[in-house]
Amino acid sequence: MISVYTDADYLAAYKQKRRIFTGFIVMTAIYLATCIAMLIYHISLPYAAKEDVVPKAVAYVTTGLYFIGIFPYMSIKYARSRKYCKMLFYVSEGIKMEENNYFYSFREKELQKDNIDVIGCVFETWSKKRQEWLEREVYFDVEKPRPDFGNGDYVRYVSQGNFLVQYEIIEKHAYEFSEYEEDDEEDEVESAVETEEGEEQ
Repeated sequence: MISVYTDADYLAAYKQKRRIFTGFIVMTAIYLATCIAMLIYHISLPYAAKEDVVPKAVAYVTTGLYFIGIFPYMSIKYARSRKYCKMLFYVSEGIKMEENNYFYSFREKELQKDNIDVIGCVFETWSKKRQEWLEREVYFDVEKPRPDFGNGDYVRYVSQGNFLVQYEIIEKHAYEFSEYEEDDEEDEVESAVETEEGEEQ
């Protein structure tokens, strides 16, 4: 089976998270050093000195810039990196589920799973009990090369936390979904007819 993620992916994500956190430490250290320097300067001035405005202004501006920059930096950049690293850890260590289903289509609308950009891989499986097709959607990381899935391919895949982590195309074009699509269209037509009849009554 083809593995979507490798140990190198986790290592790279972990290093990226560490770099971002190191950036936060550096910015915080610069901010604190500036505040301490302004405090020392303020204390060293004579009482009611006109120069007292300078350390206060520098401290206020530095504080504003620090908090304006640090919130998006940590809440967006670091949070996304941390979530991605956490996801890769679970992919490596978590409980996985293996299934065999027919691939139907990619769902390319804007999707996020745990703050990670993904596309939906829609699989269909025939339920003998309910006598209908059931949809199974798993998520695929947009940063990875997209699988070469075609409509009707019979695919064995492994998922963890609903992320696709391994896959294997068992048979290309194993099933034609024309009947399934026609049934959907008939259901839509019947629904529209029933709606019109209800409005007329």
